[in-house]
Formats: sequence, C-alpha cells, structure tokens
Amino acid sequence: MATADDDKDRDEAEDQDEAGDDEAGSEDAAGDDDANDSPADNAASDDGDDGDDGADEPEEAAAKAPPVTKAAPPAAAKPPAAGAAPPRPAPSAGLGKSVGLFVAVVGGLSLAMLVLGSERGGGGPQAPKWSDGQTVDVDITLVSTDRQDLACASGTELKGLHCGFEAPNKRWTKGDPNDDSKTLRPYSTTNAINFFAAGVWSQPALAPDKLPGTRFAVKCKLTIAGKMPRADVRWHEGEGWNNVTDWYTGSVSDCKIGSVQN
Repeated sequence: MATADDDKDRDEAEDQDEAGDDEAGSEDAAGDDDANDSPADNAASDDGDDGDDGADEPEEAAAKAPPVTKAAPPAAAKPPAAGAAPPRPAPSAGLGKSVGLFVAVVGGLSLAMLVLGSERGGGGPQAPKWSDGQTVDVDITLVSTDRQDLACASGTELKGLHCGFEAPNKRWTKGDPNDDSKTLRPYSTTNAINFFAAGVWSQPALAPDKLPGTRFAVKCKLTIAGKMPRADVRWHEGEGWNNVTDWYTGSVSDCKIGSVQN
C-alpha cells in the first residue's frame, strides 16, 4: 500500500523529468536556429567582427608610432669678417715658395762667387775711370818669379810701349824684347784691378837681391798711356794664354816695396 511519502517522492521525480525535458527542448531549438542559418549569413557575421578589428589596428599603430622629425638644413658658411686675417696658404704653396727663394739665393751667391773668383785677367771689379796721361797710385801684388812668368802678346804699340810677344808663339821683333822700361807685362793691384805696365823690374827697389821670398806689394806711380784694345796674357811660364780687351796701359815710376806676407 502506498504511503503519503511515496506519493511525494513520485511527484518530485516527475517534476525533475519535466524540467529536464524543457532544457533539452531549449537546446534543440537553439541548435535548430543555427542549423537553419545560411553560410552567407554566418560569413557576414564573421566578416563584420573581423572588419571592426581591422579598422582598429591602423589607428592603434598610428598612435604608437613616434613622430617624424625633419633634419635641419646645413648652415651656410659665413663670409670672413671685415679686417680678419686671410686664410693661410696650403703647405704645398709655402713649400713651393721656399724652394723658389732657395734657388734664387743660391743662384745669386754662385754668380757673386764666379765674379769674385775669376782668374787674374778674366774679370774682377769694375775698372776705374782713368784717362790718358793721368798719373795714379797703384799697389801691385807680386812674387819674385813674376819677372819670368808674366808676359803679354800683341802687335799693338802704345807710345813706345809694347808686349814681349807679338803673338803667343812669336817674340817681339820691332825692338829689344828684353828692355824692361818698354816691355809691358800684366799686373794686378791688391784690390784686383788688372792692367799692363812697363818698367816695374827696372825699378831700384825691385833689384833681385832686394826681393822678399814671399808675396809682397809694391807701391808705384802709374802714368796712363791709353788702353790696349786686345792682347793675350800669360800668368805662369809654360801655361796657356788668355785673351783680354781694353786694359789700361802705362809705365811705372817711384816704386817702393810695401807689405810683405809671412
């Protein structure tokens, strides 16, 4: 025989079965709705969602990107201020200038040495301005062997004065070639002025027994007879001859030995 408790339990079981049936019916209905939707509707729903996401991404990327800054243009070179020192030349220009100056200095020194170091009879200081008939003081530099070594050759005769040779290989034939008072020889002063003179070795002060053994100077009076237009000179016997032009020519007197080298 059924009791009241049994009836109550039966009623609760039936209620639970009904509730389960209702939930199952709801799920089936939802499933039927999805199944009834077309593929185009589902794709549109998905594309709409994706479109929203895609539109948001560029805006977020733009917000995160750092701002672009433009590089400043290069500053223009400023012109030099008024009164400013000019720019220094390149080292090569300074070097070229130094080399040019060095060449000019060396060239000038070489020319000066060439003029000052010329052989006796070949240049020297500028000749003085002597005139015919003028008597001048000269300091002649000599050694005792100059009497035999010194000679000139020319066919020209000036006021009875002539060289010991008419040509380098021909003795004077127009008179006595051994007359010292008439025979011209080349001489140099102590300040390197060259000239022809006669009568030096016939002076009493230059007698052979009075001559120093080293180079010495003789102070004489030279009377100018003119200029020898052309002649050959010899400074040492047995050596060659040198051609010279326009040397003053004269005769000496009143010679006295001056300084003597030790």
